Amino acid sequence: MQEKHQRVYKELIKAYYTNHFEETFKKILKEEFENKQEAKDVLSILCGVEDLEEEEDYLFTQKLLDAITRQQVRKKIVQKVRICKEDCEREGEKSKCQSVCPFDAIIRDGAGEKWIDESLCISCGCCVSVCEKGNYMETPQFLPLISWLKGEEKVIAIVAPAIAGQFGKEISLDQLREAFIKLGFADMVEVAIAADILSLKEALEFSEHVAKKGDFMITSCCCPMWVAALRKVYSSIIKDVSPSVSPMIAMGRVLKTLTPEIKVVFIGPCMAKKAEAKEKDLVGAVDAVLTFEELKLIFEAFEIEVKSLKGVPAIDYASTGGRLYARTGGVSQAVWDIVDQVFPKKRELFTAQQADGMKACKSLLEELVKGEVKASFIEGMGCKGGCVGGPKAIISVEEGKQAVNQTAYESVIKIPIHSEVLQALLSRLGIERLEELSKEQSLFERDFR
Repeated sequence: MQEKHQRVYKELIKAYYTNHFEETFKKILKEEFENKQEAKDVLSILCGVEDLEEEEDYLFTQKLLDAITRQQVRKKIVQKVRICKEDCEREGEKSKCQSVCPFDAIIRDGAGEKWIDESLCISCGCCVSVCEKGNYMETPQFLPLISWLKGEEKVIAIVAPAIAGQFGKEISLDQLREAFIKLGFADMVEVAIAADILSLKEALEFSEHVAKKGDFMITSCCCPMWVAALRKVYSSIIKDVSPSVSPMIAMGRVLKTLTPEIKVVFIGPCMAKKAEAKEKDLVGAVDAVLTFEELKLIFEAFEIEVKSLKGVPAIDYASTGGRLYARTGGVSQAVWDIVDQVFPKKRELFTAQQADGMKACKSLLEELVKGEVKASFIEGMGCKGGCVGGPKAIISVEEGKQAVNQTAYESVIKIPIHSEVLQALLSRLGIERLEELSKEQSLFERDFR
């Protein structure tokens, strides 16, 4: 998000929450933009709602307020906001945005203007990150959910494992939990506990699927770009993909199974998660998705100094492996730790290989199709470094990886099978035996076909 857009976004959040939206909006329209139509387009996106066709400023503001109140959340996650013919070409006459798009979704028309082909776009946000002119924008989703936080709705924040270190080296999960409560959330839960469940599930599937040398299994756990590549381009090996949902979806489904009336908001470094939450077979598990960058701006808008908070403690329920999901190799490590202890006869068959970044993911999948890969457990992360390298992470990949490792290895629970809290949670869901985690149509399954 451009610096100006960040400033405006914070103003809009504070104004809406304090019931000064109309006068603030009028001021922003007048002072922040030269082109009124562009202003309305940008402001609609920042407010997280669909474009509104209304010329008169007052009626436009009223319609915008109504759309926010009714949670008429914008469907597009990434969109083009300006005509762009700037000379930012790279090798092969591709522009910067075209060169980073993993599925060639940015095309040119006859006049040389670039557009997003919605049938190919997976909302990864690479174009948003690389465009220095701000010609692409992502859709924030905080304003439409403020009415939940201000009202009687019970809203739970679920945070990606990559949150470790994002808001400062010394910031604890307990301090972040208190910060969320100050915003109006009822609680904050680590998605890492859902990752623990999926580690158990995929270890079981590995034991069932890999019977001899030459067999392999592809994890589907984390990355929307990895899953999109498998579904869009490499569908011939879908049969070897674990049918697991992502930890985000699993956590949302668990919470809503236990308390159906709650709202669930995911917070992570990935824009593509916003699109994942809207997929037809997944919709309803997660009600909104915020990025770390958005959350930082929200804290600033409400003048919440996380480092000054005492923190609200919770039981340490996530394992080392679940928290390692945030970086490349984490899923492989988590699943191996369980295979090693629970399925000792499969130890010799477990050899993991990871792809780091979308280019490496495509290369690895090409090799898999050709039968050139010898590994038996295949993991792919679309962002370099894994989720810690997501487009909306606040700190560097290396800093993120170090923070994740520290948080993970300090976990009281090393392997999820040793967690009494996790066992109790699964029991509440009606799951008493490990084998039940892989039954069809469970909370943790989807059909990639």
